[in-house]
Amino acid sequence: MSKQEEQLLRKEMRYLRQRIARVERAREQQKERADRLEQENHELRVQNKLLKKAISELKSKLESTDAHKDKLAGMIFKTNVQQSESKNGRKRGGQRGHKGHGRRKPKKVDQEKEIYLSHCFECGDELEQTTATYERVVEDIPPPQKMVTRYHIQRQWCRRCNKEVRAVPQGTLEGFRLGLQLIIWILFHKYRLRTPLAKMEEALKEQYDIKLSQGGIQDILHRLKKRFGTKYEKIIKHIQRSKVKHGDETGWRVEGINSWCWLFSSKRAACYTIEETRGKGVPKTILGEKPKGVLIRDDYASYEHLGMEQQSCWVHLLRTSREAAGRDSASKEVIALHRKLKQMFHELKAIVESPFEGTKRKEAYKTYLKKLERIQRRTYQHTDTQKVQTRIKRQGGQLLTAIKYAGVPLTNNHAEQQIRPMVVTRKISGGSRSPQGAATHAVNMSIV
Repeated sequence: MSKQEEQLLRKEMRYLRQRIARVERAREQQKERADRLEQENHELRVQNKLLKKAISELKSKLESTDAHKDKLAGMIFKTNVQQSESKNGRKRGGQRGHKGHGRRKPKKVDQEKEIYLSHCFECGDELEQTTATYERVVEDIPPPQKMVTRYHIQRQWCRRCNKEVRAVPQGTLEGFRLGLQLIIWILFHKYRLRTPLAKMEEALKEQYDIKLSQGGIQDILHRLKKRFGTKYEKIIKHIQRSKVKHGDETGWRVEGINSWCWLFSSKRAACYTIEETRGKGVPKTILGEKPKGVLIRDDYASYEHLGMEQQSCWVHLLRTSREAAGRDSASKEVIALHRKLKQMFHELKAIVESPFEGTKRKEAYKTYLKKLERIQRRTYQHTDTQKVQTRIKRQGGQLLTAIKYAGVPLTNNHAEQQIRPMVVTRKISGGSRSPQGAATHAVNMSIV
Protein backbone atom coordinates (compact mmCIF):
# COMPACT_ATOMS: atom_id res chain seq x y z
CA MET A 1 0.00 0.00 0.00
CA SER A 2 1.37 3.31 -1.01
CA LYS A 3 1.86 6.19 1.40
CA GLN A 4 -0.83 8.22 -0.30
CA GLU A 5 -3.43 5.43 0.12
CA GLU A 6 -2.46 5.03 3.79
CA GLN A 7 -3.05 8.74 4.45
CA LEU A 8 -6.44 8.52 2.69
CA LEU A 9 -7.50 5.56 4.88
CA ARG A 10 -6.41 7.38 8.04
CA LYS A 11 -8.42 10.41 7.00
CA GLU A 12 -11.54 8.25 6.45
CA MET A 13 -11.01 6.54 9.84
CA ARG A 14 -10.87 9.93 11.61
CA TYR A 15 -14.03 10.99 9.81
CA LEU A 16 -15.83 7.76 10.82
CA ARG A 17 -14.69 8.08 14.44
CA GLN A 18 -15.95 11.68 14.57
CA ARG A 19 -19.29 10.63 13.05
CA ILE A 20 -19.65 7.75 15.52
CA ALA A 21 -18.90 10.15 18.38
CA ARG A 22 -21.57 12.55 17.12
CA VAL A 23 -24.08 9.71 16.85
CA GLU A 24 -23.25 8.53 20.38
CA ARG A 25 -23.70 12.05 21.75
CA ALA A 26 -27.02 12.41 19.90
CA ARG A 27 -28.16 9.01 21.24
CA GLU A 28 -27.27 10.01 24.80
CA GLN A 29 -29.13 13.28 24.38
CA GLN A 30 -32.19 11.42 23.05
CA LYS A 31 -32.01 9.02 25.96
CA GLU A 32 -31.81 11.87 28.47
CA ARG A 33 -34.75 13.56 26.76
CA ALA A 34 -36.75 10.30 26.79
CA ASP A 35 -36.02 9.81 30.51
CA ARG A 36 -37.04 13.41 31.22
CA LEU A 37 -40.27 12.98 29.24
CA GLU A 38 -40.99 9.70 31.04
CA GLN A 39 -40.52 11.42 34.39
CA GLU A 40 -42.80 14.28 33.34
CA ASN A 41 -45.36 11.77 32.08
CA HIS A 42 -45.29 9.94 35.41
CA GLU A 43 -45.76 13.18 37.32
CA LEU A 44 -48.66 14.15 35.06
CA ARG A 45 -50.31 10.75 35.61
CA VAL A 46 -50.04 11.22 39.39
CA GLN A 47 -51.46 14.73 39.16
CA ASN A 48 -54.27 13.48 36.90
CA LYS A 49 -55.16 10.78 39.43
CA LEU A 50 -55.21 13.34 42.28
CA LEU A 51 -57.33 15.72 40.22
CA LYS A 52 -59.82 12.96 39.38
CA LYS A 53 -60.07 12.09 43.07
CA ALA A 54 -60.58 15.75 44.00
CA ILE A 55 -63.22 16.14 41.27
CA SER A 56 -65.02 13.02 42.51
CA GLU A 57 -65.03 14.35 46.09
CA LEU A 58 -66.25 17.77 44.94
CA LYS A 59 -69.03 16.14 42.90
CA SER A 60 -70.03 14.09 45.94
CA LYS A 61 -70.10 17.21 48.13
CA LEU A 62 -72.06 19.10 45.47
CA GLU A 63 -74.64 16.32 45.17
CA SER A 64 -74.94 16.15 48.96
CA THR A 65 -75.41 19.94 49.10
CA ASP A 66 -78.00 19.80 46.31
CA ALA A 67 -79.86 17.01 48.10
CA HIS A 68 -79.83 19.00 51.34
CA LYS A 69 -80.99 22.11 49.46
CA ASP A 70 -83.86 20.18 47.86
CA LYS A 71 -84.79 18.75 51.24
CA LEU A 72 -84.91 22.22 52.80
CA ALA A 73 -86.85 23.56 49.83
CA GLY A 74 -89.35 20.74 50.26
CA MET A 75 -89.83 21.75 53.89
CA ILE A 76 -90.56 25.35 52.94
CA PHE A 77 -92.33 25.17 49.59
CA LYS A 78 -95.17 22.88 48.57
CA THR A 79 -95.78 21.97 44.98
CA ASN A 80 -98.90 23.24 43.23
CA VAL A 81 -98.98 20.20 40.94
CA GLN A 82 -101.87 17.88 41.77
CA GLN A 83 -101.22 14.26 40.95
CA SER A 84 -104.41 12.48 40.05
CA GLU A 85 -102.82 9.06 39.76
CA SER A 86 -100.33 7.09 41.82
CA LYS A 87 -97.10 5.57 40.52
CA ASN A 88 -98.81 2.33 39.54
CA GLY A 89 -101.42 4.17 37.46
CA ARG A 90 -104.32 3.72 39.92
CA LYS A 91 -106.50 6.69 40.76
CA ARG A 92 -106.40 7.86 44.31
CA GLY A 93 -109.23 7.12 46.72
CA GLY A 94 -111.73 4.26 46.63
CA GLN A 95 -111.64 2.07 43.52
CA ARG A 96 -114.65 1.24 41.38
CA GLY A 97 -116.62 -1.64 42.93
CA HIS A 98 -115.22 -1.20 46.44
CA LYS A 99 -117.65 -1.09 49.35
CA GLY A 100 -118.27 2.46 50.49
CA HIS A 101 -117.61 3.65 54.02
CA GLY A 102 -119.66 6.43 55.59
CA ARG A 103 -119.99 7.89 59.06
CA ARG A 104 -121.80 5.50 61.36
CA LYS A 105 -124.76 6.68 63.39
CA PRO A 106 -124.06 7.15 67.12
CA LYS A 107 -125.40 4.40 69.37
CA LYS A 108 -126.35 6.90 72.07
CA VAL A 109 -128.85 9.69 71.37
CA ASP A 110 -128.95 12.46 74.00
CA GLN A 111 -132.17 14.13 72.90
CA GLU A 112 -134.95 13.76 70.35
CA LYS A 113 -136.98 16.55 68.73
CA GLU A 114 -140.05 16.67 66.52
CA ILE A 115 -139.57 19.03 63.57
CA TYR A 116 -142.32 20.22 61.20
CA LEU A 117 -143.28 23.20 59.04
CA SER A 118 -146.32 25.36 59.66
CA HIS A 119 -146.16 26.92 56.18
CA CYS A 120 -144.58 25.89 52.87
CA PHE A 121 -141.32 27.74 52.38
CA GLU A 122 -141.91 27.74 48.61
CA CYS A 123 -145.39 29.28 48.33
CA GLY A 124 -146.27 30.16 51.94
CA ASP A 125 -149.42 27.96 52.06
CA GLU A 126 -150.41 26.54 55.48
CA LEU A 127 -149.42 22.88 56.08
CA GLU A 128 -151.06 20.11 58.12
CA GLN A 129 -149.04 17.80 60.42
CA THR A 130 -148.72 14.09 59.55
CA THR A 131 -147.63 10.86 61.23
CA ALA A 132 -145.04 10.05 58.51
CA THR A 133 -141.51 11.05 59.55
CA TYR A 134 -137.99 11.19 58.13
CA GLU A 135 -135.15 10.44 60.58
CA ARG A 136 -131.95 12.49 60.60
CA VAL A 137 -129.25 12.12 63.27
CA VAL A 138 -126.95 15.11 63.81
CA GLU A 139 -123.87 15.34 66.05
CA ASP A 140 -122.94 18.76 67.41
CA ILE A 141 -121.24 20.44 70.34
CA PRO A 142 -122.92 22.85 72.75
CA PRO A 143 -122.15 26.53 72.21
CA PRO A 144 -119.06 27.52 74.23
CA GLN A 145 -119.80 29.73 77.19
CA LYS A 146 -117.97 30.94 80.23
CA MET A 147 -119.11 29.75 83.64
CA VAL A 148 -118.14 31.78 86.71
CA THR A 149 -118.62 30.15 90.12
CA ARG A 150 -118.37 31.88 93.50
CA TYR A 151 -117.50 29.42 96.28
CA HIS A 152 -118.28 30.15 99.92
CA ILE A 153 -115.69 27.99 101.64
CA GLN A 154 -116.05 27.43 105.36
CA ARG A 155 -113.09 28.23 107.58
CA GLN A 156 -112.94 25.19 109.85
CA TRP A 157 -110.77 24.34 112.82
CA CYS A 158 -109.04 20.97 113.37
CA ARG A 159 -108.58 20.31 117.10
CA ARG A 160 -106.07 17.52 116.57
CA CYS A 161 -103.85 19.52 114.16
CA ASN A 162 -104.62 22.72 116.05
CA LYS A 163 -104.96 24.77 112.86
CA GLU A 164 -107.50 26.12 110.42
CA VAL A 165 -108.37 23.91 107.40
CA ARG A 166 -110.37 24.70 104.29
CA ALA A 167 -111.87 22.52 101.57
CA VAL A 168 -110.67 22.74 97.97
CA PRO A 169 -113.68 22.81 95.61
CA GLN A 170 -113.91 19.90 93.21
CA GLY A 171 -112.65 20.82 89.73
CA THR A 172 -110.21 23.47 90.98
CA LEU A 173 -106.53 23.68 91.91
CA GLU A 174 -105.32 25.42 95.04
CA GLY A 175 -104.02 28.91 94.26
CA PHE A 176 -105.46 29.10 90.70
CA ARG A 177 -108.16 31.56 89.67
CA LEU A 178 -108.95 29.36 86.67
CA GLY A 179 -110.85 26.07 86.85
CA LEU A 180 -109.48 22.66 85.98
CA GLN A 181 -111.34 22.41 82.66
CA LEU A 182 -109.84 25.70 81.46
CA ILE A 183 -106.35 24.61 82.58
CA ILE A 184 -106.75 21.34 80.68
CA TRP A 185 -107.87 23.37 77.63
CA ILE A 186 -104.66 25.43 77.84
CA LEU A 187 -102.45 22.33 78.19
CA PHE A 188 -104.19 20.55 75.33
CA HIS A 189 -103.91 23.46 72.91
CA LYS A 190 -100.34 24.31 73.89
CA TYR A 191 -98.73 20.87 73.97
CA ARG A 192 -100.96 18.61 71.86
CA LEU A 193 -102.11 21.05 69.18
CA ARG A 194 -98.93 23.22 69.37
CA THR A 195 -101.09 26.37 69.27
CA PRO A 196 -99.15 29.67 69.61
CA LEU A 197 -99.98 31.78 72.70
CA ALA A 198 -101.38 34.58 70.55
CA LYS A 199 -103.87 32.18 68.93
CA MET A 200 -104.82 30.77 72.33
CA GLU A 201 -105.48 34.28 73.61
CA GLU A 202 -107.66 34.97 70.56
CA ALA A 203 -109.60 31.70 70.86
CA LEU A 204 -110.40 32.26 74.55
CA LYS A 205 -111.64 35.78 73.82
CA GLU A 206 -113.73 34.90 70.76
CA GLN A 207 -115.17 31.58 71.94
CA TYR A 208 -115.58 32.04 75.69
CA ASP A 209 -115.25 35.80 76.27
CA ILE A 210 -112.33 35.10 78.62
CA LYS A 211 -109.64 37.78 78.65
CA LEU A 212 -106.33 36.06 79.30
CA SER A 213 -103.12 37.60 77.95
CA GLN A 214 -100.19 35.67 76.51
CA GLY A 215 -98.18 36.54 79.62
CA GLY A 216 -101.03 35.25 81.78
CA ILE A 217 -101.12 31.95 79.90
CA GLN A 218 -97.33 31.59 80.19
CA ASP A 219 -97.49 32.32 83.92
CA ILE A 220 -100.02 29.49 84.32
CA LEU A 221 -97.69 27.15 82.43
CA HIS A 222 -94.77 28.12 84.71
CA ARG A 223 -96.87 27.43 87.82
CA LEU A 224 -98.02 24.08 86.42
CA LYS A 225 -94.39 23.16 85.77
CA LYS A 226 -93.67 23.53 89.50
CA ARG A 227 -96.65 21.32 90.37
CA PHE A 228 -95.51 18.72 87.82
CA GLY A 229 -91.97 18.58 89.26
CA THR A 230 -92.40 15.31 91.19
CA LYS A 231 -94.16 13.67 88.25
CA TYR A 232 -91.29 14.67 85.97
CA GLU A 233 -88.79 13.06 88.33
CA LYS A 234 -90.91 9.89 88.38
CA ILE A 235 -90.78 9.77 84.57
CA ILE A 236 -86.97 9.99 84.69
CA LYS A 237 -86.80 7.17 87.29
CA HIS A 238 -89.14 5.05 85.18
CA ILE A 239 -86.96 5.48 82.07
CA GLN A 240 -83.82 4.67 84.08
CA ARG A 241 -85.41 1.38 85.24
CA SER A 242 -86.70 0.44 81.76
CA LYS A 243 -84.93 -2.48 80.11
CA VAL A 244 -85.29 -0.88 76.67
CA LYS A 245 -84.95 2.86 76.21
CA HIS A 246 -84.50 5.27 73.33
CA GLY A 247 -82.49 8.48 72.92
CA ASP A 248 -82.51 11.26 70.35
CA GLU A 249 -81.82 14.98 70.08
CA THR A 250 -82.74 17.89 67.83
CA GLY A 251 -81.89 21.54 67.54
CA TRP A 252 -83.66 24.17 69.67
CA ARG A 253 -83.22 27.91 70.16
CA VAL A 254 -83.38 29.79 73.46
CA GLU A 255 -83.36 33.58 73.18
CA GLY A 256 -82.09 33.15 69.62
CA ILE A 257 -79.09 31.08 70.76
CA ASN A 258 -78.58 27.54 69.47
CA SER A 259 -79.43 24.87 72.05
CA TRP A 260 -80.55 21.24 72.00
CA CYS A 261 -83.73 19.38 72.86
CA TRP A 262 -82.98 15.88 74.15
CA LEU A 263 -85.45 13.01 74.32
CA PHE A 264 -85.20 9.85 76.41
CA SER A 265 -88.14 7.49 76.28
CA SER A 266 -89.52 4.05 76.98
CA LYS A 267 -92.64 2.44 75.56
CA ARG A 268 -94.78 4.14 78.22
CA ALA A 269 -93.13 7.50 78.84
CA ALA A 270 -91.11 10.30 77.28
CA CYS A 271 -88.75 12.74 79.00
CA TYR A 272 -87.68 15.97 77.29
CA THR A 273 -84.95 18.31 78.43
CA ILE A 274 -83.64 21.44 76.69
CA GLU A 275 -79.94 22.11 77.26
CA GLU A 276 -77.28 24.49 75.98
CA THR A 277 -74.97 21.61 75.08
CA ARG A 278 -75.05 18.49 72.97
CA GLY A 279 -72.32 16.91 75.07
CA LYS A 280 -72.11 13.52 76.74
CA GLY A 281 -72.99 14.96 80.16
CA VAL A 282 -76.69 15.22 79.31
CA PRO A 283 -77.30 11.46 78.76
CA LYS A 284 -75.41 10.72 82.00
CA THR A 285 -77.54 13.21 83.92
CA ILE A 286 -80.82 11.69 82.72
CA LEU A 287 -79.90 8.00 82.53
CA GLY A 288 -77.54 7.97 85.54
CA GLU A 289 -73.83 7.35 86.02
CA LYS A 290 -74.28 3.57 85.73
CA PRO A 291 -77.24 3.15 83.35
CA LYS A 292 -78.84 -0.26 82.87
CA GLY A 293 -80.76 -1.83 80.02
CA VAL A 294 -80.30 -1.32 76.29
CA LEU A 295 -80.29 2.12 74.64
CA ILE A 296 -81.43 2.43 71.03
CA ARG A 297 -79.93 5.52 69.38
CA ASP A 298 -78.39 6.96 66.22
CA ASP A 299 -74.62 7.09 65.66
CA TYR A 300 -74.06 10.32 67.61
CA ALA A 301 -70.87 10.02 69.67
CA SER A 302 -72.21 11.44 72.97
CA TYR A 303 -73.92 8.13 73.79
CA GLU A 304 -70.79 6.00 73.39
CA HIS A 305 -69.39 6.73 76.87
CA LEU A 306 -72.45 5.60 78.84
CA GLY A 307 -71.07 2.15 79.61
CA MET A 308 -74.26 0.29 78.69
CA GLU A 309 -75.47 -1.98 75.91
CA GLN A 310 -76.51 0.04 72.85
CA GLN A 311 -78.25 -0.65 69.57
CA SER A 312 -77.33 1.62 66.67
CA CYS A 313 -80.17 2.55 64.33
CA TRP A 314 -80.15 0.69 61.02
CA VAL A 315 -82.38 3.27 59.36
CA HIS A 316 -79.66 5.92 59.72
CA LEU A 317 -77.03 3.55 58.27
CA LEU A 318 -79.22 2.51 55.33
CA ARG A 319 -80.13 6.13 54.67
CA THR A 320 -76.43 6.97 54.38
CA SER A 321 -75.71 4.07 52.03
CA ARG A 322 -78.85 4.75 49.97
CA GLU A 323 -77.92 8.41 49.47
CA ALA A 324 -74.40 7.41 48.41
CA ALA A 325 -75.69 4.72 46.02
CA GLY A 326 -78.32 7.03 44.53
CA ARG A 327 -75.94 9.70 43.29
CA ASP A 328 -75.10 10.02 39.61
CA SER A 329 -71.40 9.55 40.38
CA ALA A 330 -72.01 6.51 42.64
CA SER A 331 -69.47 3.71 42.24
CA LYS A 332 -70.47 0.11 41.64
CA GLU A 333 -68.84 -0.69 44.98
CA VAL A 334 -71.20 1.48 47.04
CA ILE A 335 -74.25 0.25 45.11
CA ALA A 336 -73.27 -3.35 45.87
CA LEU A 337 -72.57 -2.50 49.52
CA HIS A 338 -75.96 -0.81 49.90
CA ARG A 339 -77.71 -3.89 48.51
CA LYS A 340 -75.75 -6.12 50.88
CA LEU A 341 -76.64 -3.98 53.91
CA LYS A 342 -80.29 -3.84 52.89
CA GLN A 343 -80.44 -7.63 52.57
CA MET A 344 -78.71 -8.02 55.92
CA PHE A 345 -81.23 -5.70 57.60
CA HIS A 346 -84.20 -7.75 56.34
CA GLU A 347 -82.56 -10.94 57.61
CA LEU A 348 -81.86 -9.38 61.02
CA LYS A 349 -85.41 -8.04 61.21
CA ALA A 350 -86.81 -11.54 60.71
CA ILE A 351 -84.56 -12.82 63.53
CA VAL A 352 -85.47 -10.02 65.95
CA GLU A 353 -89.20 -10.37 65.32
CA SER A 354 -89.16 -14.14 65.88
CA PRO A 355 -89.62 -15.68 69.39
CA PHE A 356 -86.50 -15.32 71.52
CA GLU A 357 -84.32 -18.45 71.76
CA GLY A 358 -81.01 -17.83 73.47
CA THR A 359 -78.92 -20.46 71.66
CA LYS A 360 -80.12 -19.53 68.18
CA ARG A 361 -79.66 -15.84 68.90
CA LYS A 362 -76.04 -16.36 70.02
CA GLU A 363 -75.25 -18.29 66.83
CA ALA A 364 -76.93 -15.61 64.71
CA TYR A 365 -74.97 -12.89 66.50
CA LYS A 366 -71.65 -14.61 65.75
CA THR A 367 -72.62 -15.18 62.10
CA TYR A 368 -73.59 -11.60 61.38
CA LEU A 369 -70.72 -10.18 63.40
CA LYS A 370 -68.34 -12.02 61.03
CA LYS A 371 -70.19 -10.56 58.06
CA LEU A 372 -69.78 -7.06 59.43
CA GLU A 373 -66.11 -7.67 60.18
CA ARG A 374 -65.53 -8.77 56.58
CA ILE A 375 -67.05 -5.49 55.39
CA GLN A 376 -64.84 -3.56 57.85
CA ARG A 377 -61.63 -5.33 56.74
CA ARG A 378 -62.25 -5.13 53.01
CA THR A 379 -60.18 -2.64 50.99
CA TYR A 380 -62.55 -0.43 49.04
CA GLN A 381 -61.20 1.75 46.23
CA HIS A 382 -63.81 4.51 46.09
CA THR A 383 -64.40 7.37 48.51
CA ASP A 384 -68.19 6.96 48.67
CA THR A 385 -67.85 3.33 49.75
CA GLN A 386 -65.12 4.16 52.25
CA LYS A 387 -67.41 6.69 53.98
CA VAL A 388 -70.11 4.05 54.49
CA GLN A 389 -67.45 1.59 55.66
CA THR A 390 -66.16 4.15 58.20
CA ARG A 391 -69.65 4.49 59.66
CA ILE A 392 -69.92 0.70 60.00
CA LYS A 393 -66.48 0.54 61.67
CA ARG A 394 -67.52 3.21 64.17
CA GLN A 395 -70.67 1.31 65.18
CA GLY A 396 -69.37 -2.26 64.86
CA GLY A 397 -71.17 -4.83 66.98
CA GLN A 398 -73.65 -2.21 68.24
CA LEU A 399 -75.55 -2.80 65.01
CA LEU A 400 -76.32 -6.34 66.25
CA THR A 401 -77.18 -5.79 69.94
CA ALA A 402 -80.90 -6.38 69.23
CA ILE A 403 -80.13 -10.03 68.47
CA LYS A 404 -78.89 -10.65 72.02
CA TYR A 405 -81.92 -9.25 73.89
CA ALA A 406 -85.65 -9.74 73.63
CA GLY A 407 -87.82 -6.78 72.72
CA VAL A 408 -85.01 -4.61 71.33
CA PRO A 409 -85.73 -3.11 67.87
CA LEU A 410 -83.15 -2.55 65.14
CA THR A 411 -84.24 1.05 64.53
CA ASN A 412 -84.76 4.18 66.59
CA ASN A 413 -88.09 4.98 64.93
CA HIS A 414 -89.83 5.20 68.32
CA ALA A 415 -87.60 8.09 69.40
CA GLU A 416 -88.01 9.79 66.02
CA GLN A 417 -91.79 9.70 66.49
CA GLN A 418 -91.56 10.92 70.11
CA ILE A 419 -89.34 13.89 69.26
CA ARG A 420 -91.41 14.87 66.22
CA PRO A 421 -93.87 17.04 68.27
CA MET A 422 -90.94 19.13 69.52
CA VAL A 423 -89.70 19.57 65.94
CA VAL A 424 -93.16 20.78 64.86
CA THR A 425 -93.30 23.17 67.83
CA ARG A 426 -89.85 24.54 66.93
CA LYS A 427 -90.98 25.20 63.36
CA ILE A 428 -94.05 27.07 64.59
CA SER A 429 -92.54 29.09 67.44
CA GLY A 430 -88.82 29.10 66.60
CA GLY A 431 -87.92 27.86 70.09
CA SER A 432 -88.15 29.45 73.54
CA ARG A 433 -87.83 33.10 74.53
CA SER A 434 -86.10 32.39 77.83
CA PRO A 435 -84.36 29.56 79.75
CA GLN A 436 -87.33 29.48 82.13
CA GLY A 437 -89.71 29.03 79.19
CA ALA A 438 -87.53 26.24 77.79
CA ALA A 439 -87.51 24.38 81.12
CA THR A 440 -91.29 24.80 81.46
CA HIS A 441 -91.90 23.54 77.94
CA ALA A 442 -89.72 20.44 78.49
CA VAL A 443 -91.36 19.46 81.80
CA ASN A 444 -94.97 20.14 80.75
CA MET A 445 -94.48 18.42 77.40
CA SER A 446 -93.16 15.33 79.18
CA ILE A 447 -96.25 15.22 81.41
CA VAL A 448 -98.79 15.89 78.67
